[in-house]
Amino acid sequence: MQPEQGGRTVRDTATCLLKPEHLFDLLADPIERQKWDLCPPYITQEPVAAAPGPALQGARYTGRGTARGIGFVVLAMVTAADRPRRYETRSETRFARAYPDAVAIEEYRIEPEGTGSLVNYTVTIMKTPGTGTPLMRLLSALLEPITAPRAAKSNFRNMLRYAENHAAVIA
Repeated sequence: MQPEQGGRTVRDTATCLLKPEHLFDLLADPIERQKWDLCPPYITQEPVAAAPGPALQGARYTGRGTARGIGFVVLAMVTAADRPRRYETRSETRFARAYPDAVAIEEYRIEPEGTGSLVNYTVTIMKTPGTGTPLMRLLSALLEPITAPRAAKSNFRNMLRYAENHAAVIA
């Protein structure tokens, strides 16, 4: 997959009630994360194909599912895992039809703050030129600059709340 150069980068910073080590461990376990990191209702996921336990630097895993009824495959690789301060993945998402394929690089930089964490989040999304239907490419080009930053920040902050809720349940 050859993504377009550059892409769209979104950054956000938020606090989390969890200590950096605990948050890192939750982020780094793709099988467990799928149980608590809830997707929007229009996405259905199959169980992730990953080795049990933490996915650390160099680990690869695969996700599958549907988005609004359109099948997708996600091939992910952990590109950085410096417990408890930094976790980064690179994922390629390929859709069966309609949506443009994309590459996303997500990075979490985690710092202690009080009894919890301060998390600096960055995601860069690069679409693959020429993929997806012409209508979806046009809609994406028009709407993405408006919707993508808000959606990425909302997903990031929701993920932190889901992690806190999950940690409270297993405590």
